[in-house]
Amino acid sequence: MNKNFVAASVCITILLISSCNKQDALTPIPEPEVKQSYINFKQDTVLFSLLVTTALKESVGNINVTTIEGNYPDTTSHKNNLVIRITGDSARTYLPAEILASYTDSLGVTYANSSTDTMNKVTVTKLQKIKQGIVEGNFTIRVSNTTKTKTILLSEGKFATSFFE
Repeated sequence: MNKNFVAASVCITILLISSCNKQDALTPIPEPEVKQSYINFKQDTVLFSLLVTTALKESVGNINVTTIEGNYPDTTSHKNNLVIRITGDSARTYLPAEILASYTDSLGVTYANSSTDTMNKVTVTKLQKIKQGIVEGNFTIRVSNTTKTKTILLSEGKFATSFFE
């Protein structure tokens, strides 16, 4: 009986040791990449860099709208402001009829795009549908003043931010 007890003990010990496995050390889940919020674009040959002041996904009736807005930090001396609204909330290219843009130049003159201007294009390259998700993209938008006597091309535009709460 002593031999059976020892043999059984050895078998149980071997089973216990072989069934145990080493757990990996706890590794932290990486934090989402935090990027500086910006809207950059060229107006003629001048590069503008605005800070994002609004980034929202919202529903207007049954239409999803994504809004990105940027200003200079000092709006007293620099009136530049750009608001881009697209009718959608996914990463894709938006057509002119899906884009509503408003631009205010340094003198305070306001310009808007035409929904029929085939040059206008906004491409959202990344859009995370989570709280404080990242939205990134690029754009080319032509805007005109209210009398259509002056037109400005906002080219090589890029934006990156996370959605505000």
